Amino acid sequence: MRVRNNKVNVFLSDDEKFILKRDSLKLNLSQSEYIRNLIIGYEVKNSKIKEEIKTNIDKYIIEKALKTLEENINCLIKVKNKFHYLGYFENEHAIGTKIESLKIQNSEIKEYLSSITNNKDNA
Repeated sequence: MRVRNNKVNVFLSDDEKFILKRDSLKLNLSQSEYIRNLIIGYEVKNSKIKEEIKTNIDKYIIEKALKTLEENINCLIKVKNKFHYLGYFENEHAIGTKIESLKIQNSEIKEYLSSITNNKDNA
């Protein structure tokens, strides 16, 4: 006979789902067990783990922003090429300038991300 008879469906964002999966794996619990422990007031007591979780969340957010930025750059390149094909050379040049600016930002973010990763590895 089943002890738990109440089923609960919860909608999570991609970020929340990632955090749930990562944290439950870190504690070797199923996602259901992890949530039940949170409900009864269980807390991760090791501050080192909490700091590591925060660093991983920051890294995940930066990686997600990088992926989005790269997708936007690729989209703008397609628009730029379309403008060139249609003969809108002034608009093409303006978009080209913006693309170069975004590529610089992208490389700076990648550099920052690698420095975060290297600092964590050296710690």
